Amino acid sequence: MLDSDFEKALKIKGYGSYAKDKSRTSVEGVKSFGGGKVKVTVIESLDEYVRFVDTLKTNFENPVFYRGQTNANYLLSPSSLRNNPANENRMIEAFSRYFSNEVDACRNAVEKLALMQHFGLKTRFLDISENPLAALYFACVPYKKFRKPEKNVEHETWGEIVLFREPEKNDNGKPARPKTAESSDASIIANTAFMERGFHLWKLGSLWKKDANQAYSEKHIDLKSIVRKSLIVRVPQNNPRIKNQRGAFILANANMACIWKNDKEIKQGELTDYILQSEGIITYASLLENSPFKNDLDENKTWHMNFWKVKPYDDENGFEEFRSDPFDLRRLFYKDEKGIQQVVLIPPEAKKKIKDELRRFNITEEFIYPDMDSVANEINETIDKDERCSNSGNRNE
Repeated sequence: MLDSDFEKALKIKGYGSYAKDKSRTSVEGVKSFGGGKVKVTVIESLDEYVRFVDTLKTNFENPVFYRGQTNANYLLSPSSLRNNPANENRMIEAFSRYFSNEVDACRNAVEKLALMQHFGLKTRFLDISENPLAALYFACVPYKKFRKPEKNVEHETWGEIVLFREPEKNDNGKPARPKTAESSDASIIANTAFMERGFHLWKLGSLWKKDANQAYSEKHIDLKSIVRKSLIVRVPQNNPRIKNQRGAFILANANMACIWKNDKEIKQGELTDYILQSEGIITYASLLENSPFKNDLDENKTWHMNFWKVKPYDDENGFEEFRSDPFDLRRLFYKDEKGIQQVVLIPPEAKKKIKDELRRFNITEEFIYPDMDSVANEINETIDKDERCSNSGNRNE
């Protein structure tokens, strides 16, 4: 029997049955998952959360990023890849047809995806924030445009804040920091979103070279970036919503690799496993020089390396990595000096109190979503609340 997404979340995150048990002590503490450890801190007030944030190690160049979710049962998966990765390219093409001028005005694929994400299209971005209070708001209050009116979801589920930070050192041993929209690595992953579910290395490379203004050959693209990798990306703060939220994104990617030979695909599993398990950079050029596949690669053929977008967390994936951590997000989890991941959980009964506490510091729907409809909704709620309080006071006189 295949696991439900809820059951997968319990196994993969390692938090225990937080959705079933309201006992604070039963969910707090250090838990194990997938060979790693995670420390769960339950907070029930803004003051407790601020004290937790004060314990984190961060700096300007490589800060901590936060992702708040109203339901801790959610798996960490970009919306465009969650159900059917084949639809990703279809949605992008449709959006680009309707808003070709706006999309063409973007300088690169990362900015195009950021534009689409801003207007609600499903993309391979995971929203994160440099503002810990914005993440706390997201963990307590669902976006009202997508809330089911018949259910007060935030009062029924545990909220969650997952913390991310680039590792201290990158693959080259240099100090790590988030990528920019102009990053070559980010360009490779972002342009993968513009591919069909099955795509060729050379087609991806042509977009990458144009996008990143690169004179290098596609042969030198790190295949690990295409097969399984996530990056924290800072984008231009060019609209009020991103500015207020101090918004950034995690750019995620997961694909199987195979060789195209004699009009068919071969060695999909072997090549994917080789790339996943290899240390250092793996390129098409290095496969030609010294690898078990060098005799299978025919330089005379136009298309010789294919990739297939993976449905993340699917029980039928042939590799455990794609079932439990398809985008290698564990590499980006914030960990303390002992290597233990840090996560915050909010009990459902604490959400209303925290929302009211955030309001005192102007962290409201109007601030988080400074669009006209959100501002109007915040005004309606504030005045209606004042009216109810006033009427209640009159009755007590």
